[in-house]
Amino acid sequence: MPCPHFRIKISTRSNSPPTTASAAYQSGERLYDERTHRTKNYDDKRGVIFTEIQLPDNAPREYLDRNTLWNAVEWSETNWNAQMARKFHIALPRELPMETNIEMIREYVREQFVSRGMIVDIAVHDPDPPNHNPHVHLMMPMRAMDENGKWLPKCHREYVLDENGDRIKDDKGKWKFRKVFTTDWDDRGNAEIWRQSWEDIQNRYLEAAERPERISMKSYERQGIDQIPTVHMGPAVTAMERRGIEPNIGNLNCEIKKTNALISALKRAINKIREWITEVKEAILEIDMQPKEVLLVDLLIQRFNERRDERRETWNSAYGQQRGSVKDLQRFADITAYMRENNILSVADLDNRIEEISAAAQPTRDQIKAVTAKINMLRKLLEYGDRREKLSPVHDQYLKIHWKGRKEKFQKEHKEELEAWSQADRYLRKYIPDQPYNADAVNTELSSLNAQLDELNARLEPYQEETRMLKDIKYLVKDLIPELEPERENLTPERKEWKNMTIKERLAAASREVAAENAERQRQQPQRKKRIKNGNAERLQLSP
Repeated sequence: MPCPHFRIKISTRSNSPPTTASAAYQSGERLYDERTHRTKNYDDKRGVIFTEIQLPDNAPREYLDRNTLWNAVEWSETNWNAQMARKFHIALPRELPMETNIEMIREYVREQFVSRGMIVDIAVHDPDPPNHNPHVHLMMPMRAMDENGKWLPKCHREYVLDENGDRIKDDKGKWKFRKVFTTDWDDRGNAEIWRQSWEDIQNRYLEAAERPERISMKSYERQGIDQIPTVHMGPAVTAMERRGIEPNIGNLNCEIKKTNALISALKRAINKIREWITEVKEAILEIDMQPKEVLLVDLLIQRFNERRDERRETWNSAYGQQRGSVKDLQRFADITAYMRENNILSVADLDNRIEEISAAAQPTRDQIKAVTAKINMLRKLLEYGDRREKLSPVHDQYLKIHWKGRKEKFQKEHKEELEAWSQADRYLRKYIPDQPYNADAVNTELSSLNAQLDELNARLEPYQEETRMLKDIKYLVKDLIPELEPERENLTPERKEWKNMTIKERLAAASREVAAENAERQRQQPQRKKRIKNGNAERLQLSP
């Protein structure tokens, strides 16, 4: 199964909503922010299936109240750019019932986070339609707690000392120091551990439910899957699609799926031919034949001459028979010409050609992935830039309101628009922080990349054409030595005998037929020369 959505994000005071607002949104509750004196009300939010706060043993029991917990987090941080909370957005498997998913996420939270001293706020969502996009939100404070339930500092200073144990000053005359974190929660390796643990627990639950699906949290690249991942659309984009609006991200995913289908078809055809080649090689070795002795071209020509009209003997139309035979002859001529041009005279040569095609196509596939990733980023820039521009009047009007009651009322009435504007603004400031957003420049670069992508896709087409030719070769050779020929009532006695033979028996028989034909041709060669010589002599005697 492809890698499901699993996102980890750090919420900061400088570029994210207050933790009380985030907690209210994901839990579908009404929470009051004591620091800003604002209320966030999401009582009417639909799709919230389950909520729970899990505490370690040293945490105060009053933190089971969501309002108390996140106000305490807000008051514990004083810096304007402080890291407030760690957020997880995780897709749940639709193959499992919701009750099982809830049990699974609770176990996962206990094992990976609560056991290490973290407080976790859980909210499971299943928006309309049910089982369309089940997912879970996890929020946890960045600070740990001591044994008395008091917030600990995130880190402390450790001064750098010289060999004598004295502190060292830097170029500015200040004491050198390094940060020492109180916990190892911010270790980058944790993300890999958490992802792997989520994969393991999902597969364990899927196996217990006797489901055949299995999850892999590795990327396509790490799994060895030669595909381009689609873009996570998110709630704002999916809401636009439900309203009949076609977002750029949705169109991009369609293009990515088409490109993946192109690559997959090519690789699937190559892999099937490889599997068949391996089987034929094994059959050749079983009958003690050297691969070089089996010339595919000779075998194909002989068998084609024997069977070119056999399949159309029952056709009522003589014209149809003739036309079908001509088409078969043209197709066969193209195939044999291709085999001779590329020196494909044996099964080993066919195998080598497949390897060459696969190696030649790989750089193009890698370039397609890189270009598509860049197009994805630019399309998202356009998407968010357009969204921010359209919603800027609403946001500007919100900023002009100074009365608390009127401002809260306006915010409630335009909640979706304001949140969408904030999301778009954060994205643009993240990827183009040092320069203003310019849609024309982005479109120019996007057009250039689209043209490059079309060129790269066109480069794959010759490989597809050649792969189809190799599939035709495989078809003809399978016709020569068919492994599983379907049952037919109108088979001739000769074909019935051929059908009952094993693959190695068919290879041996075909080889014997070719050898016998060559021997007969060599035997008749002197007689033919003698007839030609006598005929020439007779013509000389009759001439005046």
